[in-house]
Amino acid sequence: MEALWQRLELWLRATTPFVSALVKTLISVLAWPIPYLGVVMPPLAYISLFYWAAHRPDLFTLPMAFGIGLLNDIVNNFPLGSSALLFSVAHQIIFKKRSTFVGHSFYMLWAGFSFSAVLLMFFQWVLFGLLAWAIAPFLPVFLQTFLGIVVFPLPCWAMIQLQKNTVSPN
Repeated sequence: MEALWQRLELWLRATTPFVSALVKTLISVLAWPIPYLGVVMPPLAYISLFYWAAHRPDLFTLPMAFGIGLLNDIVNNFPLGSSALLFSVAHQIIFKKRSTFVGHSFYMLWAGFSFSAVLLMFFQWVLFGLLAWAIAPFLPVFLQTFLGIVVFPLPCWAMIQLQKNTVSPN
């Protein structure tokens, strides 16, 4: 019986990155009592993807990034597969460049997220425009990106705590 509990504990620890990304994706579509926040909600799903792809790519794999992207498309009513594609590409780039972020100062991690968030949101804006055959408004994308960069330390701190207290060290 003890072996069963140990396996369950290991499984729960291993799924923590995916579950945290899932929760942040769902939080991003909650109704908040702040006017217009839904239009420019920070990209919480991408914040999770960035953190876990850099710190625990063994527990947050490419298929998980694709799945979170697909869920992000569904809950935000985005063109199906658009976030999944962008999140998959971003996951691979972050994975390949993770030595730039891991083991350095928090500011390096924040700068890496900021740069990648600007690129991701720009490509999302372009992709949505191409799919709609129209030029999408840029201000909401700019504000969403800006808010994501500004709030990054808070969800990042939460994920650092999750990694320290829940996910076994790699």
